[in-house]
Amino acid sequence: MNLRNFFAFSITLLFFLLTNSLVAQPTPADSTVAGEIKVGVYNYPPYMIEADDGSWKGISVELWQDLADSLGILYQFTKVEQSQAHEQLRTGGLSAVLLLPVQSDFSDVQFSHVYHTDMLGVATSQKQSLGSIARGLFTMQFLRIVITLSILLLIVGTLIWFIERKSNDDSFGGERSAAQGIGSGFWWAGVTMTTIGYGDKAPVTFWGRAVALLWMLVAMAVTASLTAALVSVVGGGTAKTMDIPNGLRKKDIGAVADSPFGKYLNYENIKFESYESVEDGLKDLSQQKISVFVHGTSTVRYWVNENGSITVGVQNTDTLPQRYAIAFSANNAIVPRLNISLIKIINQPNWMQRINRYMPK
Repeated sequence: MNLRNFFAFSITLLFFLLTNSLVAQPTPADSTVAGEIKVGVYNYPPYMIEADDGSWKGISVELWQDLADSLGILYQFTKVEQSQAHEQLRTGGLSAVLLLPVQSDFSDVQFSHVYHTDMLGVATSQKQSLGSIARGLFTMQFLRIVITLSILLLIVGTLIWFIERKSNDDSFGGERSAAQGIGSGFWWAGVTMTTIGYGDKAPVTFWGRAVALLWMLVAMAVTASLTAALVSVVGGGTAKTMDIPNGLRKKDIGAVADSPFGKYLNYENIKFESYESVEDGLKDLSQQKISVFVHGTSTVRYWVNENGSITVGVQNTDTLPQRYAIAFSANNAIVPRLNISLIKIINQPNWMQRINRYMPK
C-alpha cells in the first residue's frame, strides 16, 4: 500500500469512527417532543404560578419566556412534583427545570446564573388584642418613655413659669406657690405638645411666647417619636425585629415541614406547627392561632399581597439564603449562551419592577 492510499484509508476510517460515535451518543428520547424541549414547572408562587386554565405565570416563567424568545428555544412546560424535579432532570425525563436552589448535592446537573436569592422570613401578626396592648403598658420600655417625657415637660413647664410668673397672674403667677406655678407650666407644656390647646393657660410676655413657639416646633418632632415608640411598645404596626434563631424559641411557630425553612427549624431543634401550604399558615397567623410563621420572604410577601384578609408583618433576615437558578441536564450545551441573555435581563430596571409586582415590600 503506497503512502497516498494509506492516508486515504486512514481518513475514511476516522470519518467512519466519528460518525458512529456521534450516532451512538445517548439522548433521552422522553426529554424532547417534536423538537420541543420539556421544561419542568411546579406550583411555587411567586416564581411559578399555575392558573385555573392550566397556563403558567410568575417570575421564573416570565424570565424563561424572555430567554426562549431571545434564543429561539422551542419548549413545552411539563408539570412535575417539586420533590421529583431534580430526579427527572438527572434521569433525562426533563431538559430543564425553571427553579432549583443551587446546592452541592445537585452536582449532577448544570445551573444557570443565579437570578434571585430568597431569605428566611419571619411573619408576625399585626392584629393586637386588648391583652397584648395592656401587657405593653406594663413594661420597662414604656416606663422609660413616661419618665423621659415627664422630665422634658417639667423642664419646659419650669422655664415658662419662671418667665411668666410675675407678668401672668391668671395662668402661672399670682398667689400660686412655686410648686403650683411649675405644675401649671407642666400642664401647659403637655397640652401644647399634644396640640389639644385648651386655652386655659397661655404666655403673655415676649420671651414667654418665644419659648412657646419654640416648644410647639420641638413638640411636633417629640410627638412623632413618641407615637412610634408607643406603637413599638404595644406591638402594633410593622413586624418586630427578631433574633434568629434564639428569638424563635418558646413561641408558637408555624412552617411548611418539607420546605428548607421547616428543615432549618428541625435542625435548630425548634418545635413548630406543620402546615401543608404557606397560605394556610399565614391565615392562622393572621387569626392569632400561632404567633410566628417562618418561610421564604418572597413567598410570604406574595401571599400577603394576594390575600387581603391576611394581616401580617414580614421581617426579612440574612438567614438561610436560597439562591435560585434554572437547572439543566448535565450534557446540555446551551447554558453558556443562555447565561449571557439571562444576565442582560436581570440587570435591566424592568427586572426589579417585575420582582416588586409579584412581591411588593
